[in-house]
Amino acid sequence: MKLLGSKSSELNNHIEVRVSLDTARAIIANCSASSDITTLVTFILNHADFPVSDFIMNENLAPETFRDLAILFRKVSKCTSFWLIARAKMLRPDGPVISDLFDSISDEYLATLNVGIGVITYNRKDYLAKTVEAVKAFTTGNYQLVVADDGSKDDTVDWCKQNDVPHTNCANKGVVRNKNRALYYLNEVKKVDVLILLEDDCRPNKENWQKEWVIAALLWGHINYAHKRIIQKEEAVVSGTGSSTSPYLCKLVTGQCTACSKDAMENIGYLDPRFSGYGAGHVEWTERFIRQGYNGTTEKHWVYPAINSGLNSDDAPTFKNPEQLEKNRALKKKISKESHKREAWVDTEEKNEFLKEIESINT
Repeated sequence: MKLLGSKSSELNNHIEVRVSLDTARAIIANCSASSDITTLVTFILNHADFPVSDFIMNENLAPETFRDLAILFRKVSKCTSFWLIARAKMLRPDGPVISDLFDSISDEYLATLNVGIGVITYNRKDYLAKTVEAVKAFTTGNYQLVVADDGSKDDTVDWCKQNDVPHTNCANKGVVRNKNRALYYLNEVKKVDVLILLEDDCRPNKENWQKEWVIAALLWGHINYAHKRIIQKEEAVVSGTGSSTSPYLCKLVTGQCTACSKDAMENIGYLDPRFSGYGAGHVEWTERFIRQGYNGTTEKHWVYPAINSGLNSDDAPTFKNPEQLEKNRALKKKISKESHKREAWVDTEEKNEFLKEIESINT
């Protein structure tokens, strides 16, 4: 720990030094009250051999320190500056200076990202049309759009063709398979940084709606939709304010909108393809995020992170089947101890079929 006694100029001259996460934590834990904490953290962030977010999100420095560091890194690394000001915002949510900086720095960083938006649909062309039109009207910045259609028998495919919307045209294989089509296309083909899945009856209602969803996905790995039915239900919300930096933690979860970061997606993978029809697939997927340390908890009962910013839900009639639901619930219980990461297929034959469906997407 010789670095602890070093002068600022000496620290900055150690350009060959790489700092591990354990060393970074030790430097902060053992620094004296008279230490220049801004210089120490600047050194750590400049020489980190770990994702800087791992350090920033777990250190309880003064919010002013994170704010000053965010300003310092603003022209050097938009990503690092974003994480620093987000941490300041979490620690001081109502601070006007920090809030203004959070908005502007977030805008600068998000402008560098490619966002993927998948709309999931089946036999609900009118709902789909309204949602896609809302996405186009209210989404700003760089984004990739795809409609995952699960073999609709109505005019869904014709509408997508007429409106030049990238879409699947596949046999009906259930909601999990369909969500995985959108996720795989956005993740593997379009290489997006953040993935957002919308069901066709849940649509944007204000400009730049995706900002809160992207921020929440980056900060927490994954985020769900806090439907008004959930947040208005007695004792359903355990904590949080519903913002991107302080999501609700809810005892209930819906799959009408969900978002995740690319890093979290790479860790957790896809919805389990063994689920068929309606029910349990999305819940099992989000519980895998939580088991791997992303936001939420398994203590006493499951608690899921959610926001409700920028969306309205029409709550279209579902294709709920009680027999399928019970079957899927039994499967969820059976596989709860299995590996946290899942592929979008069960075997080689299913993989080949799935990849052909992806190749069929009309772009």
